[in-house]
Amino acid sequence: MNKNIIKTLALTSAFCFAMCSCANDKKQSASTQTNSPANNSSAQALIDETENSYKLVNYKTLDNIPYLYDIKNADDGGFYALSADTYDSEAEKTITKPFLYKISSDFSDIKKIEFELPEQAENADDLYTNLFFNKNGDVAVYYVFFDNGGMKEPDEYDENFNYEAFFNNQKSTHALCFYNTDGTIKKFIDIDSIISEDVDPQTLDYASNAEMIDSDNVIVFLGDELPYIIKSDGSCQKFEIPSEYTENFTPTLITGSDGNIYLRTEAMNSDYTSTKTEIHPIDIETQEIKDPVYTEETLRFGGYGGNYFTEGYDDYLFLSVTEEEVIGIKADGTTEHIFNWLEADTTSLNFIYAGNDEFYCWDTNYEMYEDDKAPSLQIYKLVRREPGELANRQFITIASFGTNPLNTYICKFNREQDKYRIQSVNYSSELTPEEMNDKSPEALAEKSDEDYNKLKLDIVAGKCPDILMLGRTDTELLGKKGALLDLYTLMDNDTEINRDTLLPNILRSLENSKGNLYSITPNFTVSTLIAKKKLVDHDNWTLQEMTDLYDKMKDASMRYTSMDKQQIFDILINSDSSLVDIENSECHFDTPEFIDLLKFCNKFVDTVEYPDKENEEDYEKYYRDMERQYIDDQSLIENIVLSGDRDLVYDKAFFGDAELSLVGYPTSNDKGGKLMTDYEFSIGANSAAKEGAWEFIKMILKASAGDNDDDGRSMLGYGYSVLKDKFDKQINSMSKLHDYDDDGNLIETTSINSHGMKINVLSKEELESLKNYILNCDTYINSLDADAYSICYEEAGAYFQGEKSAEEAAKMMQNRISLIVSEKS
Repeated sequence: MNKNIIKTLALTSAFCFAMCSCANDKKQSASTQTNSPANNSSAQALIDETENSYKLVNYKTLDNIPYLYDIKNADDGGFYALSADTYDSEAEKTITKPFLYKISSDFSDIKKIEFELPEQAENADDLYTNLFFNKNGDVAVYYVFFDNGGMKEPDEYDENFNYEAFFNNQKSTHALCFYNTDGTIKKFIDIDSIISEDVDPQTLDYASNAEMIDSDNVIVFLGDELPYIIKSDGSCQKFEIPSEYTENFTPTLITGSDGNIYLRTEAMNSDYTSTKTEIHPIDIETQEIKDPVYTEETLRFGGYGGNYFTEGYDDYLFLSVTEEEVIGIKADGTTEHIFNWLEADTTSLNFIYAGNDEFYCWDTNYEMYEDDKAPSLQIYKLVRREPGELANRQFITIASFGTNPLNTYICKFNREQDKYRIQSVNYSSELTPEEMNDKSPEALAEKSDEDYNKLKLDIVAGKCPDILMLGRTDTELLGKKGALLDLYTLMDNDTEINRDTLLPNILRSLENSKGNLYSITPNFTVSTLIAKKKLVDHDNWTLQEMTDLYDKMKDASMRYTSMDKQQIFDILINSDSSLVDIENSECHFDTPEFIDLLKFCNKFVDTVEYPDKENEEDYEKYYRDMERQYIDDQSLIENIVLSGDRDLVYDKAFFGDAELSLVGYPTSNDKGGKLMTDYEFSIGANSAAKEGAWEFIKMILKASAGDNDDDGRSMLGYGYSVLKDKFDKQINSMSKLHDYDDDGNLIETTSINSHGMKINVLSKEELESLKNYILNCDTYINSLDADAYSICYEEAGAYFQGEKSAEEAAKMMQNRISLIVSEKS
């Protein structure tokens, strides 16, 4: 593997600061998630920042309305909005009239406006509709009429039904209806008769992104992903868009607060690391795309980033909505910060301006999917806080880099009690023009280091945030230097979460040699290796046992060819978590065991060979062999992650339902399973809000354990809970699986079908054995920093290429990484 590629992978993947999340935007939020940590040096400064912020309050529940979308301010007051009647599967089989809601300005009166169906809808076997409207209440509906040619699709899935023949037989026709204000059809337009014959009729089945120009004109993207202007007189004209605006993404239409229609375009830069968004006025009559009124360049890796644009209000032509904030865009292209979601104690919601400096907000009510509950929608309001409302709160700071992954929990914590308030401090700085031009992985890694150094400087200056989310190496370093609080000082006085309620192996893994606990994680997974029990009759093996098995199994043709040298090295370097001992400032790369590991990796191929896709026979044979590599004993081990979700069941299927041994990474101490975590939480040693910080961390631990989830899981992290009772619940839950029967009903089952075999879930005895294996795991997978990983890959690569011996490569790793560890310690 190319050394530069190896170094790039190390730089981009091994940055151990777990809180680095989303890519940085050029445009940073002017919010309480401030980029200037020094501004957060006093509680009063934090209070001042949120003094005039918004807060989320309950307003009204709308019964029998599951959701609202595409809501617009009506010119005559109130709002227009789209929705759906019901999620009743029986009702979905009935063709219903399209409709629009007219909602009063205070949501007290909601009127449903239904629109007449054309006669073609009555004769159709199935129907698709898409309703377009504007703030004047002008409406047009796009129709797709399906003719199944005499075939009837089963109501539920039927494995004996020929679905391919059904869809090949199905035909569709298309129409657009303009409507009068009373809901009657004003004009029926046969789309198939006015669209060019060059367009495939099937591409017309779904109309995307449309804007209602007026009561007689609509512009809509159809067929070949270009917009058409369709008039009620039956004329149709394609709106040509230059290729420079369509090369990366399909443009979208948006109406401004001035009532005019604009075109939003987005293009990737030459190295695909940033996007430039522009909003252009368009002239419908002349088809002119004018110079943009707004331009935004952001560092994002794909598709429209994390923001969207919607119609503005008052002086704002548009609103730009991100996960963090809402920004007003004026006609001259200037912007103003309007509000921050986190300040309002909520993550981003659907919203619309309510007037009087207030907003209505709502989100989909997912409970409507449960137990046939009648749908309802909770409406909230964003209103300004009263002066001094937060004066009696104790502020707790939490460090983040970019968007804080804990925002949902921060909002929940801030809403549900009135003693503390979490404030996110963003150490991620704004990208300079030079950095926007140079977005190489090396440059981004360097910037990440610079941002992290800001945090370290704050810690040295006595301005450490109250809560930190660190990786293993950083926790050990800061704990060693006395910058972190021993969590046992809080835990031992807590009746809810303490040594007796947490898994002992997790506590052992996080403690230092003196028994101090500087961090806690809400959940964990176990990375390990598995092999057939007939080949290895026990869990946890040594490197010598692994080497002997590979030497013995000469008929296993893929044992050295399914991975290359670097790939197997990347796996096995995790076997010894003591390669770098941060606490004692030591490295152990020049041991006989590590040298033997390098020699074992060198038995693998230099490059994995893949079949030529042009040779269909070889290509299919290759993937048939790959599918059966474990079943037929051609490959010997598989790297898996135990996470509490059907552990070992699908792995048994890959091995032909054979009995498996959790051999783990090769070690000499029976600790072959390696712990992995997404988040570790620490508290600054000198925090003035230790108790409040601990209350927040407790909430995270309980939320991640899934107190409100039947399966004991949540969105915070992936894996097993560190709480004993929740961990036991997860283990026991794997005695059954949830699956769908032939009728689409969710059922409990105790087996799956794979490769023509019935694979049973783990038995009670097997689950107990799995549980014991996990509880025996108390060492972490290696968390070398980017520099150390880069050195390991470089030196190992030199050995694999014959440039030096294994002993020389190990010695170079030892010397070079020892210097790094010494500098950081």
